[in-house]
Amino acid sequence: MNYKRIVSLVAVISSVIFDYAQAQQLNTVKLDSFFNAVSSNNQVMGSVMIAKDGKSIYRKVIGYSQVDGDKKVASTLQTQYRIGSITKSFTAAMIFQLIEEKKIALESKLSMFFPQMPNADKITIAHLLSHSSGLSDHVNENREWIIAPHTKAELLNKIAQVKPHFEPGAKQQYSNGGFLLLGYIIEMVSGKTYQAALKQRIIDKIGLKSTIAATTNSSQTLEARPYSFNGTWVPVEDIYFPNVVGVGDILSTPQDLSLFINSLVAGKLVSMQSYNLMKTFTGNNFFGMGLLRSPFYKKVLLGHNGASYGSYSAMYIVPEDGTTFIITTNGMNYALNDVLLALLKAYYKYPYQIPIQLKSSDLDELLGNYQSEDHALKIQITKSGNALIAQASGQPAFSLDVVNRNDFKREKYDVLLKFDRIKHEMILVQGGKNFIYEMVK
Repeated sequence: MNYKRIVSLVAVISSVIFDYAQAQQLNTVKLDSFFNAVSSNNQVMGSVMIAKDGKSIYRKVIGYSQVDGDKKVASTLQTQYRIGSITKSFTAAMIFQLIEEKKIALESKLSMFFPQMPNADKITIAHLLSHSSGLSDHVNENREWIIAPHTKAELLNKIAQVKPHFEPGAKQQYSNGGFLLLGYIIEMVSGKTYQAALKQRIIDKIGLKSTIAATTNSSQTLEARPYSFNGTWVPVEDIYFPNVVGVGDILSTPQDLSLFINSLVAGKLVSMQSYNLMKTFTGNNFFGMGLLRSPFYKKVLLGHNGASYGSYSAMYIVPEDGTTFIITTNGMNYALNDVLLALLKAYYKYPYQIPIQLKSSDLDELLGNYQSEDHALKIQITKSGNALIAQASGQPAFSLDVVNRNDFKREKYDVLLKFDRIKHEMILVQGGKNFIYEMVK
């Protein structure tokens, strides 16, 4: 009898029992309370999921897919969200498929496809995949190049005109431009549009039901439009999808993203050799070849984040236990990392806090006009529902996040307001300085 095999089998069985019990013991009531709080506070709209070995053990959908004044469409499990840079993991998977088909190689030079690019005779497919090409980032370096319509020729010319940040392979620096080129290379080598290649090579292959690569900005029935919160949810100026082919043009759902990352890890999309290359990291760098790594205590998460205007997402798997954590949003007035940490801590039994919820009536005694002897700006405090709104003289109004019953913040503007309900005072904390304000009666 093979003693080692018995020990191994017992270990596997114990692991399965432990993980099943862990899933069964997930405190869904507390997790629901967390998401109900961020929804009530107008901090998050979206859909989240925890899955074990590809099977869902927790789902939550909050908010609306489309908001037009008082007309609101509630999001559902079928709602499709912009997944931003998670698209890059799909692009990388298709590139590795083409490599396995011997149509290209990791060592293939960029000059084979785009000789007009700087360092084209030095940059390889591997450099593009690992963000080590040194090419410019057309998305983050100029907002206009992601929002305004541009032709493929204009986008290529934009990337080609910018001086490289460093020599290929010298270091890693995130480059959306590099992945745009990979998206175009998929089209050139496969003879199909990126959308058609995605459908054939990934969507149909593993049975994704709600994933598409968007070709236009026309609103789809199940599409979650992007919003920001400023007293109410208002539409965000959208990205122009043809500008971000292979970079951030995919819409999907948590269910499909869980199936995708599990299929990738299981070798159903690319070979295990290719998958291992995708998760090859150098030193302490977080970029692999289409996958990112993120630490959580002693565990390592593999996957990708995504961010486009108004929409933020995360797709991660813990390979050692097969647990998947997915976040897709179309309205975020909260830190994406804090949402991910709530899911992780809930599953792995670490403590986490539920955001405080205030009723609209809790804000009433804070409302009014404030002025300070130490600061020229006057500040008006109003409310919209259960959201507190601040507006300094001559400046636009903005909503505040709840810290506790008396403290409110807006990290984007480095603003913290601390109210004293008894003295009818407010302390503005900004730039490391404190300014005392009194309510004007």
